[in-house]
Amino acid sequence: MEKNETTLTTTTTIPTSQKLNDKLKDKEYLSTLSKDELINLIVQENEKKQQQSKNIFKNNGIENIEGKKKKKSRNKQSNINFDKCYRRHVAFKLSYVGWPFFGFAAQDCSEETIENYLIKAFLKTSLIPDIKTANYFKSGRTDKGVSAYGQVISLYVRSNLKEGEGIIAPKDQSGGPISNRTKSNKNPSELTKNNDNERAKKGNKKSIEDDEELPYVKMLNGVLPPEIRILAWAPVPFHFNARFSTLSRTYKYFFHPHGLDLNLMKEASKLYLGEHNYINFCKIDVNVKSFMRVILQFDIEKVENSELYVATIKGFAFLWHQIRCMMAVLFLIGQKKANKSLITQLLDTDKTITKPPYEMASEVPLVLFDCGYDDIDFVYEYSAQEKTVESMFSVYNDYLIKSEVNRLIRSTLKNTEPTTTSKTQPITNITNPITSPTTITTATTTTTTVTTTTATTTTETNEINSINIGEKRKHSIAESEKELKEEENEHKHKHNKK
Repeated sequence: MEKNETTLTTTTTIPTSQKLNDKLKDKEYLSTLSKDELINLIVQENEKKQQQSKNIFKNNGIENIEGKKKKKSRNKQSNINFDKCYRRHVAFKLSYVGWPFFGFAAQDCSEETIENYLIKAFLKTSLIPDIKTANYFKSGRTDKGVSAYGQVISLYVRSNLKEGEGIIAPKDQSGGPISNRTKSNKNPSELTKNNDNERAKKGNKKSIEDDEELPYVKMLNGVLPPEIRILAWAPVPFHFNARFSTLSRTYKYFFHPHGLDLNLMKEASKLYLGEHNYINFCKIDVNVKSFMRVILQFDIEKVENSELYVATIKGFAFLWHQIRCMMAVLFLIGQKKANKSLITQLLDTDKTITKPPYEMASEVPLVLFDCGYDDIDFVYEYSAQEKTVESMFSVYNDYLIKSEVNRLIRSTLKNTEPTTTSKTQPITNITNPITSPTTITTATTTTTTVTTTTATTTTETNEINSINIGEKRKHSIAESEKELKEEENEHKHKHNKK
Protein backbone atom coordinates (compact mmCIF):
# COMPACT_ATOMS: atom_id res chain seq x y z
CA MET A 1 0.00 0.00 0.00
CA GLU A 2 2.88 2.33 0.63
CA LYS A 3 4.02 1.81 -2.94
CA ASN A 4 0.53 2.47 -4.22
CA GLU A 5 0.17 5.64 -2.13
CA THR A 6 3.45 6.88 -3.52
CA THR A 7 2.22 6.14 -7.04
CA LEU A 8 -1.05 7.99 -6.42
CA THR A 9 0.80 11.05 -5.27
CA THR A 10 2.87 10.90 -8.41
CA THR A 11 -0.13 10.57 -10.73
CA THR A 12 -2.09 13.42 -9.18
CA THR A 13 0.82 15.81 -9.59
CA ILE A 14 1.52 15.16 -13.25
CA PRO A 15 2.52 18.57 -14.68
CA THR A 16 1.52 18.08 -18.32
CA SER A 17 -1.27 16.40 -20.26
CA GLN A 18 1.32 14.54 -22.36
CA LYS A 19 2.57 12.64 -19.29
CA LEU A 20 -1.01 11.78 -18.40
CA ASN A 21 -1.58 10.26 -21.84
CA ASP A 22 1.62 8.21 -21.50
CA LYS A 23 0.50 6.82 -18.15
CA LEU A 24 -2.93 5.86 -19.54
CA LYS A 25 -1.22 3.84 -22.30
CA ASP A 26 1.03 1.98 -19.84
CA LYS A 27 -0.89 -1.23 -18.92
CA GLU A 28 1.65 -2.34 -16.37
CA TYR A 29 1.40 0.97 -14.57
CA LEU A 30 -2.44 0.90 -14.62
CA SER A 31 -2.46 -2.62 -13.17
CA THR A 32 -0.62 -1.37 -10.08
CA LEU A 33 -3.31 1.30 -9.32
CA SER A 34 -6.16 0.89 -6.90
CA LYS A 35 -9.80 1.57 -7.75
CA ASP A 36 -9.74 5.14 -6.34
CA GLU A 37 -6.54 5.91 -8.21
CA LEU A 38 -8.06 4.76 -11.50
CA ILE A 39 -11.14 6.94 -10.89
CA ASN A 40 -8.96 10.02 -10.27
CA LEU A 41 -7.04 9.30 -13.45
CA ILE A 42 -10.26 9.04 -15.51
CA VAL A 43 -11.60 12.31 -14.02
CA GLN A 44 -8.41 14.11 -15.00
CA GLU A 45 -8.70 12.75 -18.55
CA ASN A 46 -12.32 13.97 -18.85
CA GLU A 47 -11.39 17.44 -17.63
CA LYS A 48 -8.60 17.56 -20.17
CA LYS A 49 -11.01 16.65 -23.01
CA GLN A 50 -13.53 19.31 -21.94
CA GLN A 51 -10.81 21.95 -21.96
CA GLN A 52 -9.73 20.85 -25.44
CA SER A 53 -13.34 21.20 -26.68
CA LYS A 54 -13.52 24.75 -25.38
CA ASN A 55 -10.25 25.58 -27.12
CA ILE A 56 -11.59 24.17 -30.40
CA PHE A 57 -14.67 26.44 -30.23
CA LYS A 58 -12.43 29.35 -29.42
CA ASN A 59 -10.14 28.60 -32.36
CA ASN A 60 -13.14 28.33 -34.68
CA GLY A 61 -13.97 31.91 -33.78
CA ILE A 62 -17.34 31.44 -32.08
CA GLU A 63 -16.38 33.18 -28.87
CA ASN A 64 -14.12 35.62 -30.70
CA ILE A 65 -16.91 36.76 -33.03
CA GLU A 66 -19.31 37.39 -30.15
CA GLY A 67 -16.58 39.21 -28.26
CA LYS A 68 -15.77 41.38 -31.27
CA LYS A 69 -19.45 42.29 -31.70
CA LYS A 70 -19.78 43.32 -28.07
CA LYS A 71 -16.49 45.20 -28.21
CA LYS A 72 -17.52 46.93 -31.44
CA SER A 73 -20.83 47.93 -29.91
CA ARG A 74 -19.12 49.34 -26.82
CA ASN A 75 -16.61 51.21 -28.97
CA LYS A 76 -19.41 52.72 -31.04
CA GLN A 77 -21.10 53.99 -27.89
CA SER A 78 -17.87 55.31 -26.37
CA ASN A 79 -16.78 57.13 -29.55
CA ILE A 80 -19.82 59.41 -29.41
CA ASN A 81 -19.68 61.63 -26.37
CA PHE A 82 -22.90 63.61 -26.63
CA ASP A 83 -21.57 66.22 -24.21
CA LYS A 84 -19.05 67.14 -26.92
CA CYS A 85 -21.49 66.93 -29.82
CA TYR A 86 -23.25 69.83 -31.46
CA ARG A 87 -27.01 69.32 -31.56
CA ARG A 88 -29.73 70.71 -33.78
CA HIS A 89 -33.45 71.33 -33.37
CA VAL A 90 -35.00 69.51 -36.33
CA ALA A 91 -38.53 68.79 -37.55
CA PHE A 92 -39.08 65.54 -39.45
CA LYS A 93 -41.92 64.89 -41.87
CA LEU A 94 -42.88 61.24 -42.12
CA SER A 95 -45.42 58.90 -43.67
CA TYR A 96 -46.63 55.48 -42.62
CA VAL A 97 -49.13 52.80 -43.54
CA GLY A 98 -50.89 52.37 -40.22
CA TRP A 99 -52.79 49.13 -40.85
CA PRO A 100 -50.27 46.68 -39.29
CA PHE A 101 -49.58 48.90 -36.24
CA PHE A 102 -51.37 49.60 -32.95
CA GLY A 103 -51.51 53.35 -33.50
CA PHE A 104 -48.87 56.06 -33.49
CA ALA A 105 -48.27 56.72 -29.79
CA ALA A 106 -46.02 54.38 -27.81
CA GLN A 107 -47.85 51.98 -25.49
CA ASP A 108 -46.87 49.81 -22.55
CA CYS A 109 -48.96 46.88 -23.80
CA SER A 110 -47.45 46.71 -27.31
CA GLU A 111 -44.20 47.48 -29.09
CA GLU A 112 -45.91 47.53 -32.51
CA THR A 113 -46.45 51.29 -32.63
CA ILE A 114 -45.01 53.83 -35.06
CA GLU A 115 -43.54 55.95 -32.27
CA ASN A 116 -41.74 52.97 -30.74
CA TYR A 117 -40.03 52.18 -34.06
CA LEU A 118 -39.08 55.85 -34.50
CA ILE A 119 -37.45 56.09 -31.07
CA LYS A 120 -35.52 52.87 -31.71
CA ALA A 121 -34.30 54.28 -35.05
CA PHE A 122 -33.02 57.51 -33.48
CA LEU A 123 -31.19 55.53 -30.80
CA LYS A 124 -29.77 52.98 -33.23
CA THR A 125 -28.34 55.70 -35.49
CA SER A 126 -26.89 57.49 -32.41
CA LEU A 127 -28.72 60.69 -33.25
CA ILE A 128 -29.92 61.01 -29.64
CA PRO A 129 -28.60 59.68 -26.31
CA ASP A 130 -32.15 59.04 -25.06
CA ILE A 131 -35.67 60.26 -25.86
CA LYS A 132 -36.25 61.99 -22.49
CA THR A 133 -33.56 64.63 -23.07
CA ALA A 134 -34.35 65.11 -26.78
CA ASN A 135 -37.25 67.59 -26.33
CA TYR A 136 -39.44 65.29 -28.44
CA PHE A 137 -42.93 66.35 -29.63
CA LYS A 138 -45.41 65.08 -32.23
CA SER A 139 -48.03 67.01 -34.18
CA GLY A 140 -50.78 64.54 -33.33
CA ARG A 141 -51.49 60.93 -32.52
CA THR A 142 -53.35 58.65 -34.90
CA ASP A 143 -55.34 55.61 -33.79
CA LYS A 144 -54.80 51.97 -34.66
CA GLY A 145 -55.08 51.36 -38.41
CA VAL A 146 -54.90 55.06 -39.38
CA SER A 147 -52.21 56.06 -41.90
CA ALA A 148 -50.35 59.33 -42.49
CA TYR A 149 -48.51 61.20 -45.20
CA GLY A 150 -47.78 64.46 -43.36
CA GLN A 151 -47.13 63.56 -39.72
CA VAL A 152 -44.49 65.83 -38.13
CA ILE A 153 -42.25 65.33 -35.11
CA SER A 154 -39.58 67.63 -33.65
CA LEU A 155 -36.59 66.94 -31.39
CA TYR A 156 -32.91 67.69 -30.74
CA VAL A 157 -30.58 65.46 -32.78
CA ARG A 158 -26.84 65.20 -33.20
CA SER A 159 -25.46 67.58 -35.82
CA ASN A 160 -22.29 67.75 -37.89
CA LEU A 161 -22.33 71.55 -38.14
CA LYS A 162 -21.25 74.31 -35.78
CA GLU A 163 -23.43 77.06 -37.23
CA GLY A 164 -26.92 77.32 -38.67
CA GLU A 165 -30.60 77.34 -37.78
CA GLY A 166 -31.35 75.46 -34.55
CA ILE A 167 -27.70 74.60 -33.78
CA ILE A 168 -26.95 74.06 -30.07
CA ALA A 169 -23.37 74.26 -28.80
CA PRO A 170 -22.10 71.25 -26.84
CA LYS A 171 -21.75 71.30 -23.05
CA ASP A 172 -18.07 70.46 -23.42
CA GLN A 173 -16.64 73.16 -25.71
CA SER A 174 -13.53 71.09 -26.39
CA GLY A 175 -15.62 69.00 -28.78
CA GLY A 176 -16.64 69.76 -32.32
CA PRO A 177 -17.64 67.98 -35.47
CA ILE A 178 -17.14 64.22 -35.59
CA SER A 179 -13.77 64.51 -37.34
CA ASN A 180 -12.36 66.44 -34.36
CA ARG A 181 -13.73 64.15 -31.64
CA THR A 182 -11.31 61.25 -32.11
CA LYS A 183 -8.68 60.92 -29.41
CA SER A 184 -5.17 61.83 -30.53
CA ASN A 185 -1.92 63.02 -28.97
CA LYS A 186 -1.00 65.01 -32.08
CA ASN A 187 -1.20 68.80 -32.03
CA PRO A 188 -3.85 70.63 -34.14
CA SER A 189 -1.39 71.54 -36.93
CA GLU A 190 -0.47 67.89 -37.46
CA LEU A 191 -4.16 66.91 -37.50
CA THR A 192 -4.92 69.58 -40.09
CA LYS A 193 -2.01 68.43 -42.26
CA ASN A 194 -3.19 64.81 -42.07
CA ASN A 195 -6.73 65.83 -42.96
CA ASP A 196 -5.47 67.75 -46.00
CA ASN A 197 -3.51 64.70 -47.14
CA GLU A 198 -6.58 62.49 -46.73
CA ARG A 199 -8.63 64.92 -48.82
CA ALA A 200 -5.99 64.99 -51.53
CA LYS A 201 -6.10 61.20 -51.75
CA LYS A 202 -9.88 61.34 -52.20
CA GLY A 203 -9.60 63.84 -55.04
CA ASN A 204 -10.51 66.88 -52.92
CA LYS A 205 -14.05 65.58 -52.50
CA LYS A 206 -15.96 66.89 -49.50
CA SER A 207 -16.73 64.26 -46.89
CA ILE A 208 -19.53 64.16 -44.36
CA GLU A 209 -17.08 65.41 -41.73
CA ASP A 210 -16.54 68.78 -43.43
CA ASP A 211 -19.39 71.26 -43.84
CA GLU A 212 -22.36 69.06 -44.68
CA GLU A 213 -25.16 68.03 -42.37
CA LEU A 214 -25.72 64.40 -41.51
CA PRO A 215 -27.94 62.52 -44.02
CA TYR A 216 -30.83 62.19 -41.56
CA VAL A 217 -33.36 60.73 -44.00
CA LYS A 218 -30.97 58.07 -45.31
CA MET A 219 -29.79 57.12 -41.83
CA LEU A 220 -33.26 56.70 -40.34
CA ASN A 221 -34.90 54.96 -43.31
CA GLY A 222 -32.07 52.45 -43.27
CA VAL A 223 -33.25 51.07 -39.92
CA LEU A 224 -37.03 51.68 -40.11
CA PRO A 225 -39.60 49.14 -41.39
CA PRO A 226 -40.74 49.71 -45.01
CA GLU A 227 -44.20 50.88 -43.88
CA ILE A 228 -42.62 53.84 -42.02
CA ARG A 229 -40.64 56.39 -44.04
CA ILE A 230 -38.96 59.68 -43.18
CA LEU A 231 -39.80 61.99 -46.09
CA ALA A 232 -37.93 65.19 -45.24
CA TRP A 233 -36.37 67.26 -42.48
CA ALA A 234 -36.11 70.95 -41.65
CA PRO A 235 -34.04 72.98 -39.17
CA VAL A 236 -36.40 74.86 -36.84
CA PRO A 237 -35.97 77.63 -34.25
CA PHE A 238 -35.79 76.79 -30.55
CA HIS A 239 -39.35 77.97 -29.82
CA PHE A 240 -40.80 75.56 -32.39
CA ASN A 241 -43.00 72.74 -31.11
CA ALA A 242 -44.38 70.08 -33.46
CA ARG A 243 -47.62 69.93 -31.49
CA PHE A 244 -48.36 73.49 -30.35
CA SER A 245 -46.94 75.23 -33.43
CA THR A 246 -49.34 73.38 -35.74
CA LEU A 247 -51.72 75.85 -37.41
CA SER A 248 -53.97 73.28 -39.10
CA ARG A 249 -54.39 69.56 -39.72
CA THR A 250 -55.81 68.01 -42.88
CA TYR A 251 -57.29 64.51 -43.10
CA LYS A 252 -58.44 62.51 -46.10
CA TYR A 253 -61.04 59.73 -46.02
CA PHE A 254 -61.46 57.42 -49.04
CA PHE A 255 -64.70 55.58 -49.87
CA HIS A 256 -66.59 53.85 -52.68
CA PRO A 257 -69.70 55.68 -53.98
CA HIS A 258 -71.83 52.57 -54.48
CA GLY A 259 -75.29 53.00 -52.99
CA LEU A 260 -74.60 56.60 -51.94
CA ASP A 261 -76.22 59.86 -53.00
CA LEU A 262 -73.06 61.94 -53.47
CA ASN A 263 -74.88 65.22 -54.08
CA LEU A 264 -76.79 64.79 -50.85
CA MET A 265 -73.56 64.00 -49.00
CA LYS A 266 -71.83 67.07 -50.44
CA GLU A 267 -74.69 69.31 -49.30
CA ALA A 268 -74.72 67.75 -45.84
CA SER A 269 -70.95 68.02 -45.43
CA LYS A 270 -71.12 71.83 -45.60
CA LEU A 271 -73.14 71.81 -42.38
CA TYR A 272 -69.96 70.83 -40.54
CA LEU A 273 -68.15 74.06 -41.52
CA GLY A 274 -67.49 76.59 -38.79
CA GLU A 275 -67.23 76.31 -35.02
CA HIS A 276 -69.52 73.79 -33.33
CA ASN A 277 -69.79 71.54 -30.31
CA TYR A 278 -68.82 68.08 -31.57
CA ILE A 279 -69.62 66.12 -28.42
CA ASN A 280 -72.06 63.98 -30.47
CA PHE A 281 -69.38 63.30 -33.09
CA CYS A 282 -66.57 61.78 -31.02
CA LYS A 283 -65.59 59.24 -28.45
CA ILE A 284 -65.68 60.94 -25.06
CA ASP A 285 -62.29 61.63 -23.49
CA VAL A 286 -62.47 62.58 -19.81
CA ASN A 287 -59.33 64.72 -20.19
CA VAL A 288 -60.96 67.01 -22.78
CA LYS A 289 -62.39 70.19 -21.25
CA SER A 290 -64.02 71.64 -24.35
CA PHE A 291 -65.66 69.89 -27.31
CA MET A 292 -65.78 73.03 -29.44
CA ARG A 293 -63.89 72.59 -32.70
CA VAL A 294 -63.55 74.54 -35.96
CA ILE A 295 -63.83 72.91 -39.40
CA LEU A 296 -62.23 75.04 -42.12
CA GLN A 297 -62.81 72.77 -45.12
CA PHE A 298 -64.96 69.77 -46.01
CA ASP A 299 -64.87 68.74 -49.68
CA ILE A 300 -65.89 65.51 -51.42
CA GLU A 301 -64.20 64.82 -54.77
CA LYS A 302 -63.50 61.94 -57.10
CA VAL A 303 -60.04 60.42 -56.90
CA GLU A 304 -58.19 60.82 -60.20
CA ASN A 305 -57.93 57.59 -62.24
CA SER A 306 -59.94 55.68 -59.65
CA GLU A 307 -63.53 54.71 -58.92
CA LEU A 308 -63.11 55.92 -55.35
CA TYR A 309 -64.05 59.28 -53.83
CA VAL A 310 -62.23 61.17 -51.11
CA ALA A 311 -63.44 63.53 -48.40
CA THR A 312 -60.90 66.22 -47.42
CA ILE A 313 -61.41 67.64 -43.94
CA LYS A 314 -59.30 70.52 -42.62
CA GLY A 315 -59.43 72.03 -39.14
CA PHE A 316 -57.37 73.47 -36.34
CA ALA A 317 -57.63 70.35 -34.17
CA PHE A 318 -59.86 67.29 -33.86
CA LEU A 319 -61.42 65.23 -31.10
CA TRP A 320 -60.94 61.51 -30.55
CA HIS A 321 -62.55 59.62 -33.50
CA GLN A 322 -64.21 62.85 -34.70
CA ILE A 323 -63.49 62.28 -38.41
CA ARG A 324 -64.82 58.71 -38.35
CA CYS A 325 -68.02 59.77 -36.56
CA MET A 326 -68.61 62.62 -39.01
CA MET A 327 -68.16 60.27 -41.96
CA ALA A 328 -70.47 57.65 -40.39
CA VAL A 329 -73.34 60.15 -40.20
CA LEU A 330 -72.63 61.26 -43.78
CA PHE A 331 -72.89 57.65 -44.96
CA LEU A 332 -76.30 57.31 -43.27
CA ILE A 333 -77.45 60.42 -45.12
CA GLY A 334 -75.94 59.21 -48.41
CA GLN A 335 -77.84 55.92 -48.03
CA LYS A 336 -80.99 57.94 -47.27
CA LYS A 337 -81.34 56.27 -43.91
CA ALA A 338 -81.24 59.70 -42.27
CA ASN A 339 -82.10 63.25 -43.24
CA LYS A 340 -79.30 65.80 -43.62
CA SER A 341 -80.98 67.88 -40.91
CA LEU A 342 -79.66 65.23 -38.47
CA ILE A 343 -76.24 66.93 -38.56
CA THR A 344 -77.76 70.28 -37.56
CA GLN A 345 -79.69 68.63 -34.74
CA LEU A 346 -76.65 66.79 -33.40
CA LEU A 347 -74.53 69.97 -33.52
CA ASP A 348 -77.20 71.89 -31.57
CA THR A 349 -76.51 70.46 -28.10
CA ASP A 350 -79.05 72.84 -26.48
CA LYS A 351 -81.90 70.75 -27.88
CA THR A 352 -80.37 67.64 -26.22
CA ILE A 353 -81.40 65.37 -29.09
CA THR A 354 -80.81 61.67 -28.49
CA LYS A 355 -77.69 60.49 -30.30
CA PRO A 356 -78.67 57.87 -32.92
CA PRO A 357 -77.10 54.40 -32.53
CA TYR A 358 -74.57 54.47 -35.38
CA GLU A 359 -71.22 52.72 -35.74
CA MET A 360 -68.07 54.67 -36.48
CA ALA A 361 -66.74 54.52 -40.02
CA SER A 362 -63.75 52.25 -40.62
CA GLU A 363 -60.27 53.48 -39.69
CA VAL A 364 -58.59 51.91 -42.75
CA PRO A 365 -59.40 54.70 -45.28
CA LEU A 366 -58.37 57.53 -42.92
CA VAL A 367 -55.11 59.40 -43.61
CA LEU A 368 -53.47 62.30 -41.77
CA PHE A 369 -52.51 64.15 -44.95
CA ASP A 370 -50.90 67.39 -43.78
CA CYS A 371 -49.90 69.41 -40.73
CA GLY A 372 -49.65 73.13 -41.46
CA TYR A 373 -46.85 75.36 -40.14
CA ASP A 374 -45.47 78.81 -40.86
CA ASP A 375 -42.06 79.37 -42.48
CA ILE A 376 -40.79 75.79 -42.52
CA ASP A 377 -38.99 74.62 -45.64
CA PHE A 378 -38.54 70.87 -45.56
CA VAL A 379 -35.42 69.42 -47.19
CA TYR A 380 -36.17 66.48 -49.51
CA GLU A 381 -32.99 64.54 -50.24
CA TYR A 382 -33.08 63.35 -53.84
CA SER A 383 -31.32 59.99 -53.44
CA ALA A 384 -33.29 59.17 -50.31
CA GLN A 385 -36.56 60.11 -52.01
CA GLU A 386 -35.89 57.68 -54.87
CA LYS A 387 -35.32 54.84 -52.40
CA THR A 388 -38.48 55.82 -50.51
CA VAL A 389 -40.54 55.57 -53.69
CA GLU A 390 -39.07 52.12 -54.38
CA SER A 391 -39.75 51.00 -50.83
CA MET A 392 -43.33 52.25 -50.92
CA PHE A 393 -43.91 50.48 -54.24
CA SER A 394 -43.11 47.12 -52.65
CA VAL A 395 -45.70 47.86 -49.95
CA TYR A 396 -48.20 49.01 -52.58
CA ASN A 397 -47.59 45.89 -54.67
CA ASP A 398 -48.23 43.66 -51.66
CA TYR A 399 -51.60 45.25 -50.92
CA LEU A 400 -52.49 45.37 -54.64
CA ILE A 401 -52.11 41.59 -54.88
CA LYS A 402 -54.23 41.10 -51.76
CA SER A 403 -56.88 43.41 -53.24
CA GLU A 404 -56.92 41.41 -56.46
CA VAL A 405 -57.38 38.15 -54.54
CA ASN A 406 -60.31 39.71 -52.69
CA ARG A 407 -61.79 40.97 -55.98
CA LEU A 408 -61.55 37.45 -57.47
CA ILE A 409 -63.45 35.94 -54.54
CA ARG A 410 -66.11 38.65 -54.65
CA SER A 411 -66.68 38.45 -58.40
CA THR A 412 -66.79 34.65 -58.38
CA LEU A 413 -69.25 34.53 -55.50
CA LYS A 414 -71.35 37.25 -57.08
CA ASN A 415 -71.89 35.11 -60.22
CA THR A 416 -72.62 31.94 -58.26
CA GLU A 417 -76.31 30.93 -58.10
CA PRO A 418 -77.56 30.12 -54.57
CA THR A 419 -78.57 26.47 -54.14
CA THR A 420 -80.84 26.98 -51.13
CA THR A 421 -84.61 26.36 -51.57
CA SER A 422 -85.56 29.19 -49.22
CA LYS A 423 -86.86 32.44 -50.60
CA THR A 424 -83.80 34.71 -50.62
CA GLN A 425 -83.03 37.60 -52.88
CA PRO A 426 -80.40 36.88 -55.56
CA ILE A 427 -76.97 38.38 -55.07
CA THR A 428 -76.75 41.26 -57.49
CA ASN A 429 -74.34 43.73 -55.92
CA ILE A 430 -71.79 43.57 -53.14
CA THR A 431 -71.60 46.85 -51.25
CA ASN A 432 -68.17 48.37 -50.67
CA PRO A 433 -67.06 47.90 -47.06
CA ILE A 434 -66.11 51.54 -46.69
CA THR A 435 -69.52 52.97 -47.50
CA SER A 436 -71.32 51.95 -44.35
CA PRO A 437 -70.97 49.61 -41.43
CA THR A 438 -74.66 48.75 -41.61
CA THR A 439 -74.52 47.38 -45.16
CA ILE A 440 -73.16 44.06 -46.36
CA THR A 441 -69.41 44.49 -46.23
CA THR A 442 -67.88 41.57 -48.09
CA ALA A 443 -68.73 38.48 -50.02
CA THR A 444 -68.10 36.52 -46.84
CA THR A 445 -71.00 38.40 -45.24
CA THR A 446 -73.25 37.35 -48.12
CA THR A 447 -72.19 33.76 -47.64
CA THR A 448 -72.99 34.10 -43.96
CA THR A 449 -76.46 35.43 -44.88
CA VAL A 450 -77.18 32.43 -47.08
CA THR A 451 -75.85 30.08 -44.42
CA THR A 452 -77.96 31.80 -41.78
CA THR A 453 -81.07 31.44 -43.95
CA THR A 454 -80.37 27.76 -44.45
CA ALA A 455 -79.72 27.34 -40.75
CA THR A 456 -83.01 29.10 -39.96
CA THR A 457 -84.93 26.75 -42.28
CA THR A 458 -83.25 23.74 -40.69
CA THR A 459 -84.05 25.07 -37.23
CA GLU A 460 -87.75 25.49 -38.13
CA THR A 461 -87.88 21.91 -39.47
CA ASN A 462 -86.22 20.63 -36.31
CA GLU A 463 -88.77 22.49 -34.19
CA ILE A 464 -91.68 20.87 -36.12
CA ASN A 465 -90.08 17.44 -35.74
CA SER A 466 -89.60 18.08 -32.04
CA ILE A 467 -93.30 18.95 -31.66
CA ASN A 468 -94.35 15.76 -33.50
CA ILE A 469 -92.05 13.63 -31.34
CA GLY A 470 -93.44 15.27 -28.20
CA GLU A 471 -97.02 14.56 -29.25
CA LYS A 472 -96.17 10.89 -29.95
CA ARG A 473 -94.58 10.58 -26.52
CA LYS A 474 -97.70 12.04 -24.84
CA HIS A 475 -99.94 9.64 -26.78
CA SER A 476 -97.73 6.67 -25.82
CA ILE A 477 -97.81 7.62 -22.12
CA ALA A 478 -101.61 7.98 -22.20
CA GLU A 479 -101.94 4.53 -23.79
CA SER A 480 -99.71 2.98 -21.13
CA GLU A 481 -101.73 4.55 -18.31
CA LYS A 482 -104.97 3.27 -19.85
CA GLU A 483 -103.60 -0.29 -20.05
CA LEU A 484 -102.45 -0.17 -16.41
CA LYS A 485 -105.91 0.95 -15.28
CA GLU A 486 -107.57 -1.84 -17.24
CA GLU A 487 -105.25 -4.45 -15.67
CA GLU A 488 -105.96 -3.07 -12.21
CA ASN A 489 -109.73 -3.22 -12.78
CA GLU A 490 -109.50 -6.83 -13.98
CA HIS A 491 -107.47 -7.76 -10.90
CA LYS A 492 -110.08 -6.15 -8.60
CA HIS A 493 -112.93 -7.91 -10.45
CA LYS A 494 -111.27 -11.36 -9.99
CA HIS A 495 -110.63 -10.64 -6.31
CA ASN A 496 -114.31 -9.71 -5.73
CA LYS A 497 -115.47 -12.97 -7.36
CA LYS A 498 -113.33 -14.99 -4.98
